[in-house]
Amino acid sequence: MRRLPELVRLAELNRGSSAVRAMLMTYQKFGNCVPLYFSEGSLRQHYELRARALTILCGVGPQDEPFMSPRDGRRLRIGFINRHFAPQTETYTTLPSFEMLDPERFEVILFAHNRTDTPLENYAREKVSEFRLLPAEIDAQVQILRDAALDVAVFGTNVTAVFNEVTRLALYRVAPCQIINNSSCTTSGMPHADIYVSGKLTEGPEAPAHFSERLALLPGPTHSFDYEADKQEPSQTFTRATFGFPEDATVFVTAANYYKIIPEMQEQWAQLLAAVPGSRLLVHPFNPNWSSSYPIKRFCAEFDRVLAKHGVSSDRLAVSSMKFPSRTDVAELMRVGDIYLDTFPFAGVNSLVDPLEAGIPTVAWEGATFRSRMAAGLLRSLGLDELIATDAASYQAIALRLAKDTAWRDALKVRIQEKMTRTPEFLDMLASSDSFGALVENVYDELYCVGREEFRKDRTPIAVPVPADPAALIAEGSSLLEAGLAGEATNRAWQVLGALPNSPEARHLMGRALLAQGRMNRAVDYLLAAVQHAESNAALWQDLAIALRRSDRITEALQALEVCVRVDEKRLESWLMLGEWSLEANNPDMANEVVKLLQQLAPDDARVLSLAARVGPI
Repeated sequence: MRRLPELVRLAELNRGSSAVRAMLMTYQKFGNCVPLYFSEGSLRQHYELRARALTILCGVGPQDEPFMSPRDGRRLRIGFINRHFAPQTETYTTLPSFEMLDPERFEVILFAHNRTDTPLENYAREKVSEFRLLPAEIDAQVQILRDAALDVAVFGTNVTAVFNEVTRLALYRVAPCQIINNSSCTTSGMPHADIYVSGKLTEGPEAPAHFSERLALLPGPTHSFDYEADKQEPSQTFTRATFGFPEDATVFVTAANYYKIIPEMQEQWAQLLAAVPGSRLLVHPFNPNWSSSYPIKRFCAEFDRVLAKHGVSSDRLAVSSMKFPSRTDVAELMRVGDIYLDTFPFAGVNSLVDPLEAGIPTVAWEGATFRSRMAAGLLRSLGLDELIATDAASYQAIALRLAKDTAWRDALKVRIQEKMTRTPEFLDMLASSDSFGALVENVYDELYCVGREEFRKDRTPIAVPVPADPAALIAEGSSLLEAGLAGEATNRAWQVLGALPNSPEARHLMGRALLAQGRMNRAVDYLLAAVQHAESNAALWQDLAIALRRSDRITEALQALEVCVRVDEKRLESWLMLGEWSLEANNPDMANEVVKLLQQLAPDDARVLSLAARVGPI
């Protein structure tokens, strides 16, 4: 900040100077903003200056306002712009925003600078209306995006670390509404970025002042991840013996990237090892998402010096430099540990999914900025607030208690495993797409109504309002559905799901309404998602069974009906349905068993007698 204002001032006053242009080109080529992520204050001024410098260098002149039409009665047209859609953190975190958007409400187009033909890219392409490869020339890129007549452009590659193709495109106005997503770790500072999408659990009260964009807040944490689309089986397993660790040692683990393990972090971890005799630390810091090469020997030597300073022998630290074919191998590596250590002040987020899936208690630190609150957002969404520190002292205290209080640690592990099996918000693709879609609709409507100047002037974060009485809306939707108004019922469910995207009651209503509209596959999606959080609802299981049956998934439909009658053994209608479908599936043994139970439940019911006659002698 001592030099950047001077650089921008010189550039704006001397646009024709070859010396100034050479200076800007040097800044663009070598300027790396990643170290800024580790500061604890607002970076808005820095990024606004950076955007001004890049705008001059790239020759971006005044931009025409694209035509903006109201959303009523049509689909919102959304473009996602990424360098590529290959396996990388930016793809895994952008994919949930669009992969399950309702195609009757949204038309999604992917724009990429590079085609990879990877399984993940192919999966992403299957989920959208169109995939377009952008040419190399910037003028042609801009024209293609403008000709696409997008309502909303989402920049899904990080535009705040180094200058790349997407950074350059984000300097232009290509759509009426332009969004920076969570792939960028800070505000972009760019004049044509209207919105930064974050989450209520990831932002503090002072957050609006940190962003040049207006904040739009998802209902939970900012991030969600789809790691299932191209999931691979792990290629190997690990034990403590792999690293020479004693079986009875307390093992701390982390997969935080090398760049996040700053000297202060090494000091913190060395103090922790010193305070827990015999403990070990396993670090896996050299992942390919950040860099293709690392100074491994220097890192190890520096860490050893810090350990020695605190009287900790170097054999208590294991540094993994293994290169794995997929993230599932990293997850296997993390299972060696008892306690996962996140970094601060730049928190992890993608790397936390592995230990949480393994049920490993995780220590995180929550600061004042988005980048220091990402990990805490995940933990809060799981109800694990007691694992969140607010300073170095509380971080140390939580880690020490986890190391010494094994009963507490074991109880936490059970809690984490139970919550992770119920598909938390950040792994719930349907919830992610629903909440993102509803938020974008709200953003677009307000932008259209008040105009860009007033929209940007208002610093109040935008969020989908939580209904005053969700249960009343759902009840109203059910009444509308019974009256044959499936479309109106869908709207009531959507009003709830926008703010409470994993509400089982709203999902049940949506599934029933979609079923009535003949949209079987999407009905199955909602009903399957609902039963994960309401497994004791027999009516829900029956509706799921009907949706599966109408989707020609008879085996799964029978399984759902079996669960239904286990939940409510006296549910006559479901038993009859199970008997009928068993016959259709050519499963006489199951049909026989059903008839036996029905003859006990309702021996004189005409439907039972009819089914028994068709099944034959038992």
